Amino acid sequence: MILKLAGVACIGLGLAWTLCYLYFGRYELSVVFIGLTGVGVLARHRSKRSDSSSLLVVAHGVFVVVCAISLIDAPIAWVPRSAHLFLLPLAAGAAFTFERHERYGTLIFPLICIAAFVAFAMGALDPLAPAISPPLEVRAWGAKLNTTTSMLLLAVVFAIYRIDSGKRLRLERELGRAVRNGEIEVYFQPQVRDSGIVTGAEALVRWRHPSGKLLSPDAFIDLAEESTLICEIGLEVLRQACETLSHWSANPRTQALRLAVNISPVQLQDPSLVSSVSRIIREAGIDPSLLEFELTETALATDTSAVLERMEVLASSGASWALDDFGTGYSSLATLRTLPVRKLKIDRQFLIEATRQERAQQLLGKIIEISHVMGMCALAEGVETTDQRELLTRLGCDHFQGYLFAQPMPREELNKWLGHQPITATLSAVG
Repeated sequence: MILKLAGVACIGLGLAWTLCYLYFGRYELSVVFIGLTGVGVLARHRSKRSDSSSLLVVAHGVFVVVCAISLIDAPIAWVPRSAHLFLLPLAAGAAFTFERHERYGTLIFPLICIAAFVAFAMGALDPLAPAISPPLEVRAWGAKLNTTTSMLLLAVVFAIYRIDSGKRLRLERELGRAVRNGEIEVYFQPQVRDSGIVTGAEALVRWRHPSGKLLSPDAFIDLAEESTLICEIGLEVLRQACETLSHWSANPRTQALRLAVNISPVQLQDPSLVSSVSRIIREAGIDPSLLEFELTETALATDTSAVLERMEVLASSGASWALDDFGTGYSSLATLRTLPVRKLKIDRQFLIEATRQERAQQLLGKIIEISHVMGMCALAEGVETTDQRELLTRLGCDHFQGYLFAQPMPREELNKWLGHQPITATLSAVG
Protein backbone atom coordinates (compact mmCIF):
# COMPACT_ATOMS: atom_id res chain seq x y z
CA MET A 1 0.00 0.00 0.00
CA ILE A 2 2.87 2.36 0.80
CA LEU A 3 4.53 1.64 -2.54
CA LYS A 4 1.26 2.21 -4.38
CA LEU A 5 0.73 5.47 -2.48
CA ALA A 6 4.25 6.61 -3.34
CA GLY A 7 3.63 5.73 -6.98
CA VAL A 8 0.36 7.64 -7.24
CA ALA A 9 1.74 10.69 -5.40
CA CYS A 10 4.96 10.87 -7.43
CA ILE A 11 3.22 10.39 -10.78
CA GLY A 12 0.48 12.88 -9.96
CA LEU A 13 2.76 15.60 -8.59
CA GLY A 14 5.44 14.91 -11.19
CA LEU A 15 3.10 15.26 -14.16
CA ALA A 16 1.34 18.33 -12.71
CA TRP A 17 4.57 20.25 -12.07
CA THR A 18 6.12 19.12 -15.35
CA LEU A 19 3.17 20.51 -17.31
CA CYS A 20 3.21 23.65 -15.19
CA TYR A 21 6.86 24.46 -15.92
CA LEU A 22 6.52 23.54 -19.57
CA TYR A 23 3.66 26.07 -19.73
CA PHE A 24 5.89 28.76 -18.22
CA GLY A 25 8.73 27.82 -20.51
CA ARG A 26 10.99 26.70 -17.65
CA TYR A 27 12.21 23.51 -19.28
CA GLU A 28 15.20 23.13 -16.96
CA LEU A 29 12.82 22.83 -13.99
CA SER A 30 10.52 20.35 -15.72
CA VAL A 31 13.40 17.86 -16.01
CA VAL A 32 13.47 17.36 -12.21
CA PHE A 33 9.77 16.58 -12.13
CA ILE A 34 10.06 14.20 -15.07
CA GLY A 35 12.46 12.36 -12.77
CA LEU A 36 9.83 12.40 -10.01
CA THR A 37 7.30 10.92 -12.46
CA GLY A 38 9.81 8.20 -13.35
CA VAL A 39 10.23 7.29 -9.69
CA GLY A 40 6.45 7.05 -9.40
CA VAL A 41 6.24 4.68 -12.36
CA LEU A 42 9.00 2.58 -10.76
CA ALA A 43 7.09 2.50 -7.47
CA ARG A 44 3.92 1.31 -9.18
CA HIS A 45 5.86 -1.38 -11.02
CA ARG A 46 7.72 -2.55 -7.91
CA SER A 47 4.56 -2.59 -5.79
CA LYS A 48 3.74 -5.96 -7.37
CA ARG A 49 6.86 -7.41 -5.74
CA SER A 50 6.90 -5.44 -2.47
CA ASP A 51 10.26 -6.87 -1.39
CA SER A 52 12.99 -5.04 0.55
CA SER A 53 15.06 -4.22 -2.52
CA SER A 54 12.02 -2.63 -4.20
CA LEU A 55 11.32 -0.54 -1.12
CA LEU A 56 14.93 0.61 -0.92
CA VAL A 57 15.15 1.53 -4.60
CA VAL A 58 11.93 3.55 -4.51
CA ALA A 59 12.71 5.19 -1.13
CA HIS A 60 16.12 6.37 -2.30
CA GLY A 61 14.71 7.52 -5.63
CA VAL A 62 12.10 9.66 -3.86
CA PHE A 63 14.74 10.96 -1.42
CA VAL A 64 17.10 12.10 -4.18
CA VAL A 65 14.36 13.83 -6.18
CA VAL A 66 12.82 15.53 -3.12
CA CYS A 67 16.25 16.82 -2.04
CA ALA A 68 16.92 18.14 -5.57
CA ILE A 69 13.55 19.93 -5.62
CA SER A 70 14.12 21.27 -2.09
CA LEU A 71 17.43 22.82 -3.16
CA ILE A 72 15.71 24.59 -6.04
CA ASP A 73 12.90 25.55 -3.67
CA ALA A 74 15.13 27.87 -1.60
CA PRO A 75 13.09 30.54 0.26
CA ILE A 76 12.76 33.87 -1.50
CA ALA A 77 11.02 37.11 -0.49
CA TRP A 78 7.89 36.12 1.45
CA VAL A 79 7.64 32.61 -0.01
CA PRO A 80 9.02 29.88 2.33
CA ARG A 81 10.55 26.57 1.27
CA SER A 82 7.94 23.80 1.19
CA ALA A 83 9.22 20.87 -0.89
CA HIS A 84 11.28 19.52 2.04
CA LEU A 85 8.04 18.72 3.89
CA PHE A 86 7.72 15.59 1.72
CA LEU A 87 10.69 14.15 3.61
CA LEU A 88 8.41 13.62 6.63
CA PRO A 89 5.93 11.18 4.98
CA LEU A 90 8.92 9.52 3.32
CA ALA A 91 10.58 8.95 6.71
CA ALA A 92 7.34 7.68 8.26
CA GLY A 93 6.59 5.42 5.30
CA ALA A 94 10.05 3.82 5.50
CA ALA A 95 9.89 3.35 9.28
CA PHE A 96 6.49 1.65 9.06
CA THR A 97 7.06 -0.45 5.92
CA PHE A 98 10.37 -2.23 6.38
CA GLU A 99 10.55 -5.35 8.53
CA ARG A 100 11.73 -4.82 12.12
CA HIS A 101 15.00 -6.66 11.59
CA GLU A 102 15.93 -4.39 8.66
CA ARG A 103 17.75 -1.79 10.71
CA TYR A 104 18.71 0.44 7.81
CA GLY A 105 15.17 0.75 6.44
CA THR A 106 13.40 1.14 9.78
CA LEU A 107 15.90 3.42 11.54
CA ILE A 108 18.87 4.73 9.59
CA PHE A 109 17.07 5.82 6.41
CA PRO A 110 14.24 7.58 8.33
CA LEU A 111 16.88 9.40 10.40
CA ILE A 112 18.63 10.48 7.19
CA CYS A 113 15.32 11.86 5.92
CA ILE A 114 14.69 13.75 9.17
CA ALA A 115 18.25 15.11 9.19
CA ALA A 116 17.78 16.38 5.63
CA PHE A 117 14.43 17.91 6.61
CA VAL A 118 16.05 19.75 9.53
CA ALA A 119 18.93 20.94 7.32
CA PHE A 120 16.53 22.36 4.73
CA ALA A 121 14.25 23.87 7.40
CA MET A 122 17.20 25.67 9.03
CA GLY A 123 18.52 26.91 5.70
CA ALA A 124 21.83 25.08 6.16
CA LEU A 125 21.78 23.96 2.52
CA ASP A 126 20.69 27.28 1.02
CA PRO A 127 24.22 28.11 -0.23
CA LEU A 128 23.99 25.06 -2.51
CA ALA A 129 20.77 26.25 -4.16
CA PRO A 130 21.14 26.89 -7.90
CA ALA A 131 20.01 30.23 -9.27
CA ILE A 132 17.01 28.78 -11.09
CA SER A 133 14.20 29.57 -8.71
CA PRO A 134 10.67 29.03 -10.11
CA PRO A 135 8.52 32.05 -11.01
CA LEU A 136 7.24 33.86 -7.93
CA GLU A 137 3.58 33.40 -8.81
CA VAL A 138 4.12 29.66 -9.10
CA ARG A 139 6.03 29.55 -5.81
CA ALA A 140 3.26 31.37 -3.95
CA TRP A 141 0.48 28.86 -4.55
CA GLY A 142 2.96 25.98 -4.87
CA ALA A 143 3.99 26.45 -1.23
CA LYS A 144 0.37 26.05 -0.13
CA LEU A 145 -0.13 23.02 -2.36
CA ASN A 146 3.07 21.31 -1.16
CA THR A 147 2.25 21.90 2.50
CA THR A 148 -1.28 20.56 2.14
CA THR A 149 -0.27 17.55 0.03
CA SER A 150 2.68 16.53 2.20
CA MET A 151 0.60 16.65 5.37
CA LEU A 152 -2.18 14.66 3.70
CA LEU A 153 0.36 12.04 2.65
CA LEU A 154 1.71 11.90 6.20
CA ALA A 155 -1.83 11.40 7.53
CA VAL A 156 -2.48 8.61 5.01
CA VAL A 157 0.78 6.87 5.98
CA PHE A 158 -0.25 6.94 9.65
CA ALA A 159 -3.72 5.66 8.72
CA ILE A 160 -2.23 2.75 6.76
CA TYR A 161 0.06 1.95 9.68
CA ARG A 162 -2.83 2.04 12.12
CA ILE A 163 -4.91 -0.32 9.98
CA ASP A 164 -1.96 -2.67 9.52
CA SER A 165 -1.12 -2.61 13.23
CA GLY A 166 -4.73 -3.39 14.08
CA LYS A 167 -4.71 -6.38 11.75
CA ARG A 168 -1.42 -7.65 13.21
CA LEU A 169 -2.67 -7.28 16.79
CA ARG A 170 -5.87 -9.13 15.94
CA LEU A 171 -3.91 -11.83 14.12
CA GLU A 172 -1.52 -12.14 17.07
CA ARG A 173 -4.41 -12.58 19.52
CA GLU A 174 -5.98 -15.24 17.28
CA LEU A 175 -2.63 -16.97 16.85
CA GLY A 176 -2.14 -16.99 20.61
CA ARG A 177 -5.31 -19.07 20.93
CA ALA A 178 -4.54 -21.32 17.95
CA VAL A 179 -2.73 -24.08 19.84
CA ARG A 180 -5.31 -24.22 22.65
CA ASN A 181 -8.14 -24.34 20.12
CA GLY A 182 -6.55 -27.13 18.09
CA GLU A 183 -6.14 -24.92 15.01
CA ILE A 184 -2.50 -25.85 14.32
CA GLU A 185 -2.38 -28.60 11.70
CA VAL A 186 0.62 -30.47 10.35
CA TYR A 187 0.99 -31.38 6.70
CA PHE A 188 3.68 -33.78 5.53
CA GLN A 189 5.76 -33.62 2.34
CA PRO A 190 7.50 -36.90 1.48
CA GLN A 191 11.26 -37.20 0.99
CA VAL A 192 12.60 -39.81 -1.43
CA ARG A 193 15.86 -41.33 -2.62
CA ASP A 194 16.96 -41.36 -6.27
CA SER A 195 15.50 -44.86 -6.63
CA GLY A 196 12.07 -43.48 -5.73
CA ILE A 197 12.04 -45.14 -2.31
CA VAL A 198 10.34 -43.01 0.35
CA THR A 199 12.62 -42.41 3.34
CA GLY A 200 10.38 -40.11 5.35
CA ALA A 201 8.74 -36.71 5.25
CA GLU A 202 9.01 -33.15 6.49
CA ALA A 203 6.40 -31.86 8.94
CA LEU A 204 5.06 -28.50 7.75
CA VAL A 205 2.90 -26.26 9.91
CA ARG A 206 -0.47 -24.92 8.79
CA TRP A 207 -2.99 -22.79 10.66
CA ARG A 208 -6.69 -23.50 10.34
CA HIS A 209 -7.81 -19.91 10.92
CA PRO A 210 -11.15 -19.34 12.70
CA SER A 211 -12.46 -18.00 9.38
CA GLY A 212 -12.02 -21.49 7.97
CA LYS A 213 -9.04 -20.67 5.76
CA LEU A 214 -5.96 -22.86 5.89
CA LEU A 215 -3.02 -20.46 6.20
CA SER A 216 0.49 -21.33 5.04
CA PRO A 217 3.53 -20.40 7.17
CA ASP A 218 4.18 -17.27 5.08
CA ALA A 219 1.02 -15.74 6.55
CA PHE A 220 1.93 -16.09 10.22
CA ILE A 221 5.43 -17.44 10.96
CA ASP A 222 7.11 -14.00 11.03
CA LEU A 223 4.47 -12.75 13.46
CA ALA A 224 4.83 -15.91 15.55
CA GLU A 225 8.59 -15.39 15.83
CA GLU A 226 8.26 -11.71 16.71
CA SER A 227 5.78 -12.52 19.49
CA THR A 228 7.67 -15.70 20.59
CA LEU A 229 4.47 -17.71 19.99
CA ILE A 230 6.64 -19.81 17.68
CA CYS A 231 7.91 -21.71 20.73
CA GLU A 232 4.41 -22.95 21.57
CA ILE A 233 3.56 -23.60 17.93
CA GLY A 234 6.83 -25.42 17.30
CA LEU A 235 6.26 -27.78 20.21
CA GLU A 236 2.73 -28.49 18.95
CA VAL A 237 4.12 -29.40 15.52
CA LEU A 238 6.66 -31.69 17.21
CA ARG A 239 3.92 -33.32 19.30
CA GLN A 240 1.87 -34.10 16.20
CA ALA A 241 4.97 -35.34 14.37
CA CYS A 242 5.82 -37.68 17.26
CA GLU A 243 2.22 -38.89 17.30
CA THR A 244 2.60 -39.75 13.61
CA LEU A 245 5.86 -41.61 14.24
CA SER A 246 4.15 -43.54 17.04
CA HIS A 247 1.39 -44.50 14.61
CA TRP A 248 3.94 -45.59 11.99
CA SER A 249 5.92 -47.66 14.50
CA ALA A 250 2.97 -50.06 14.85
CA ASN A 251 3.24 -50.99 11.16
CA PRO A 252 6.35 -52.95 10.08
CA ARG A 253 6.12 -51.32 6.65
CA THR A 254 6.39 -47.74 7.93
CA GLN A 255 8.36 -48.18 11.16
CA ALA A 256 11.67 -47.09 9.56
CA LEU A 257 10.35 -43.80 8.14
CA ARG A 258 11.84 -40.59 9.51
CA LEU A 259 10.20 -37.24 10.13
CA ALA A 260 11.92 -33.86 9.81
CA VAL A 261 10.67 -31.07 12.10
CA ASN A 262 11.70 -27.43 11.80
CA ILE A 263 13.20 -25.71 14.83
CA SER A 264 12.95 -21.91 14.76
CA PRO A 265 15.93 -19.70 15.69
CA VAL A 266 13.69 -18.27 18.44
CA GLN A 267 13.14 -21.78 19.84
CA LEU A 268 16.87 -22.43 19.91
CA GLN A 269 17.31 -19.37 22.12
CA ASP A 270 14.84 -20.81 24.64
CA PRO A 271 16.66 -22.47 27.61
CA SER A 272 13.70 -24.81 28.14
CA LEU A 273 13.80 -26.20 24.58
CA VAL A 274 15.74 -29.38 25.40
CA SER A 275 13.55 -30.37 28.37
CA SER A 276 10.34 -29.63 26.42
CA VAL A 277 11.44 -31.64 23.39
CA SER A 278 12.64 -34.54 25.56
CA ARG A 279 9.31 -34.65 27.39
CA ILE A 280 7.31 -34.82 24.15
CA ILE A 281 9.52 -37.61 22.76
CA ARG A 282 9.27 -39.55 26.01
CA GLU A 283 5.48 -39.21 26.22
CA ALA A 284 5.08 -40.34 22.60
CA GLY A 285 7.27 -43.37 23.27
CA ILE A 286 9.08 -43.12 19.91
CA ASP A 287 12.63 -43.88 18.82
CA PRO A 288 14.44 -40.46 18.81
CA SER A 289 16.63 -41.61 15.91
CA LEU A 290 13.55 -41.32 13.66
CA LEU A 291 13.42 -37.57 14.33
CA GLU A 292 15.40 -35.07 12.32
CA PHE A 293 15.46 -31.45 13.47
CA GLU A 294 15.94 -28.78 10.83
CA LEU A 295 17.37 -25.35 11.52
CA THR A 296 18.10 -22.52 9.13
CA GLU A 297 21.44 -20.76 8.91
CA THR A 298 19.90 -17.65 10.49
CA ALA A 299 19.82 -19.57 13.78
CA LEU A 300 23.61 -19.35 13.80
CA ALA A 301 23.70 -15.56 13.59
CA THR A 302 23.68 -14.95 17.34
CA ASP A 303 24.76 -16.82 20.48
CA THR A 304 26.24 -19.73 18.53
CA SER A 305 27.66 -21.40 21.63
CA ALA A 306 24.22 -21.75 23.26
CA VAL A 307 22.71 -23.00 20.00
CA LEU A 308 25.49 -25.56 19.59
CA GLU A 309 25.08 -26.79 23.15
CA ARG A 310 21.33 -27.43 22.72
CA MET A 311 21.91 -29.10 19.36
CA GLU A 312 24.49 -31.46 20.85
CA VAL A 313 22.26 -32.41 23.78
CA LEU A 314 19.40 -33.32 21.45
CA ALA A 315 21.78 -35.14 19.11
CA SER A 316 23.08 -37.20 22.04
CA SER A 317 19.54 -38.48 22.59
CA GLY A 318 19.60 -40.03 19.12
CA ALA A 319 17.90 -37.33 17.02
CA SER A 320 19.75 -35.97 13.99
CA TRP A 321 20.11 -32.45 12.59
CA ALA A 322 19.77 -30.97 9.11
CA LEU A 323 20.77 -27.50 7.96
CA ASP A 324 17.92 -26.00 5.95
CA ASP A 325 18.30 -23.50 3.07
CA PHE A 326 22.05 -24.09 3.01
CA GLY A 327 23.99 -21.35 1.23
CA THR A 328 21.54 -18.52 1.95
CA GLY A 329 22.60 -17.56 5.49
CA TYR A 330 25.50 -17.03 7.84
CA SER A 331 27.32 -20.31 8.29
CA SER A 332 30.89 -20.84 7.13
CA LEU A 333 32.53 -24.20 6.51
CA ALA A 334 34.44 -23.75 9.76
CA THR A 335 31.16 -23.31 11.66
CA LEU A 336 29.55 -26.18 9.78
CA ARG A 337 32.28 -28.56 10.93
CA THR A 338 31.43 -27.87 14.57
CA LEU A 339 27.72 -28.60 14.20
CA PRO A 340 26.17 -32.05 14.73
CA VAL A 341 24.59 -31.82 11.27
CA ARG A 342 24.11 -34.93 9.13
CA LYS A 343 22.19 -33.43 6.22
CA LEU A 344 22.37 -30.27 4.09
CA LYS A 345 19.09 -29.17 2.54
CA ILE A 346 19.75 -27.26 -0.67
CA ASP A 347 17.54 -24.21 -1.12
CA ARG A 348 15.23 -24.44 -4.13
CA GLN A 349 16.56 -21.13 -5.49
CA PHE A 350 19.93 -22.77 -6.15
CA LEU A 351 18.17 -25.44 -8.18
CA ILE A 352 16.14 -22.92 -10.19
CA GLU A 353 19.25 -20.90 -11.04
CA ALA A 354 21.24 -24.04 -11.83
CA THR A 355 18.79 -24.92 -14.61
CA ARG A 356 19.41 -21.51 -16.19
CA GLN A 357 23.07 -20.69 -15.62
CA GLU A 358 26.22 -22.78 -16.01
CA ARG A 359 27.97 -21.00 -13.11
CA ALA A 360 25.01 -21.62 -10.80
CA GLN A 361 25.12 -25.28 -11.82
CA GLN A 362 28.79 -25.45 -10.89
CA LEU A 363 28.01 -23.85 -7.51
CA LEU A 364 25.26 -26.38 -6.88
CA GLY A 365 27.69 -29.16 -7.70
CA LYS A 366 30.21 -27.76 -5.20
CA ILE A 367 27.57 -27.66 -2.44
CA ILE A 368 26.74 -31.31 -3.06
CA GLU A 369 30.46 -32.14 -3.13
CA ILE A 370 30.96 -30.33 0.20
CA SER A 371 28.22 -32.42 1.80
CA HIS A 372 29.91 -35.63 0.63
CA VAL A 373 33.38 -34.54 1.76
CA MET A 374 32.01 -33.72 5.22
CA GLY A 375 30.24 -37.07 5.45
CA MET A 376 26.76 -35.55 5.13
CA CYS A 377 23.73 -36.25 3.02
CA ALA A 378 22.52 -33.64 0.53
CA LEU A 379 18.77 -33.23 -0.03
CA ALA A 380 17.39 -30.90 -2.69
CA GLU A 381 14.14 -29.08 -1.93
CA GLY A 382 11.64 -27.78 -4.45
CA VAL A 383 12.23 -30.44 -7.12
CA GLU A 384 9.40 -29.94 -9.59
CA THR A 385 10.53 -31.37 -12.94
CA THR A 386 12.27 -34.51 -14.19
CA ASP A 387 14.97 -32.30 -15.74
CA GLN A 388 15.79 -30.90 -12.29
CA ARG A 389 15.91 -34.38 -10.84
CA GLU A 390 18.22 -35.62 -13.61
CA LEU A 391 20.51 -32.61 -13.14
CA LEU A 392 20.74 -33.26 -9.40
CA THR A 393 21.46 -36.95 -9.99
CA ARG A 394 24.29 -36.07 -12.38
CA LEU A 395 25.74 -33.75 -9.74
CA GLY A 396 25.67 -36.49 -7.13
CA CYS A 397 22.54 -35.61 -5.13
CA ASP A 398 20.35 -38.61 -4.37
CA HIS A 399 17.76 -37.30 -1.87
CA PHE A 400 14.83 -35.17 -3.04
CA GLN A 401 11.74 -33.36 -1.86
CA GLY A 402 9.26 -31.47 -4.02
CA TYR A 403 6.08 -31.43 -6.05
CA LEU A 404 7.57 -33.82 -8.61
CA PHE A 405 7.07 -36.56 -6.03
CA ALA A 406 4.24 -35.30 -3.80
CA GLN A 407 2.78 -32.13 -2.39
CA PRO A 408 2.32 -31.52 1.36
CA MET A 409 -0.68 -33.47 2.66
CA PRO A 410 -2.50 -34.27 5.94
CA ARG A 411 -1.48 -37.44 7.81
CA GLU A 412 -4.49 -39.46 6.71
CA GLU A 413 -3.85 -38.63 3.06
CA LEU A 414 -0.13 -39.33 3.49
CA ASN A 415 -0.84 -42.77 4.94
CA LYS A 416 -2.99 -43.61 1.91
CA TRP A 417 -0.28 -42.33 -0.43
CA LEU A 418 2.37 -44.41 1.34
CA GLY A 419 0.29 -47.50 0.70
CA HIS A 420 1.13 -47.26 -3.00
CA GLN A 421 4.82 -46.30 -2.70
CA PRO A 422 8.06 -48.21 -2.18
CA ILE A 423 9.29 -47.52 1.35
CA THR A 424 12.68 -47.91 2.97
CA ALA A 425 12.71 -51.18 4.82
CA THR A 426 15.35 -50.61 7.49
CA LEU A 427 16.63 -47.70 9.50
CA SER A 428 20.16 -48.19 8.20
CA ALA A 429 18.92 -47.65 4.65
CA VAL A 430 17.94 -44.09 5.40
CA GLY A 431 20.52 -41.47 4.44
